[in-house]
Amino acid sequence: METPRILPSTLTDGTFTTIFDDEDHLLSQCRISDTTLPAINFAHPMLDHVIFENVVFTNQTIERLEITDAIFNKCDFSNCHFEKANMLRTQFTNCKMVGLDLTGAILNNVSFDYCRLDLALLCEMQLKTTHFNDCQLIDASIMADRLTKVQFNRCDLDKASFSETQLKNVDLSSCQFDQLELDPELVRGMQVNLYQAASLAASLNGIHVK
Repeated sequence: METPRILPSTLTDGTFTTIFDDEDHLLSQCRISDTTLPAINFAHPMLDHVIFENVVFTNQTIERLEITDAIFNKCDFSNCHFEKANMLRTQFTNCKMVGLDLTGAILNNVSFDYCRLDLALLCEMQLKTTHFNDCQLIDASIMADRLTKVQFNRCDLDKASFSETQLKNVDLSSCQFDQLELDPELVRGMQVNLYQAASLAASLNGIHVK
């Protein structure tokens, strides 16, 4: 995985509102911390070479958000709508993302570490080299997605839905769940542990495992 190409020492402290002053709605080469963003509703803003720390984005609606080489640490994206976002070399760490809507987004070299993504809508997405590490995705909808080199490591996936998603070569063996929503014809080649295999056999084939 490629990490964000950022030199923190070159960034200046900034405020998000400066994005409105730029003709292309571009925010670049800055660090923003300890703030709550104002209500935003506009299309195609661009974030490039930025670090956000302890920033609250809650309930924002931003269509076609474009992010390149960015780090988000301890930020709150609860109930945000970022449909058709495009993210490249972006890291999210210890972020709250409950109910986040990323429908139609494209992610490439993106990592989610220790994030809460319960009830997130991750539908109709293209995910390439995207890693979910130690995340909580309870009741998340991961539906009709195209997954390429996607990893779920030590995540809580209970009651997550992977319907209409091809899971070949996806390894869930380190994750925990009691229930998953899957399409039986699309799970061939998915990797699970023995305990998970018994649980899935019962749900997919009607087999009762004692």
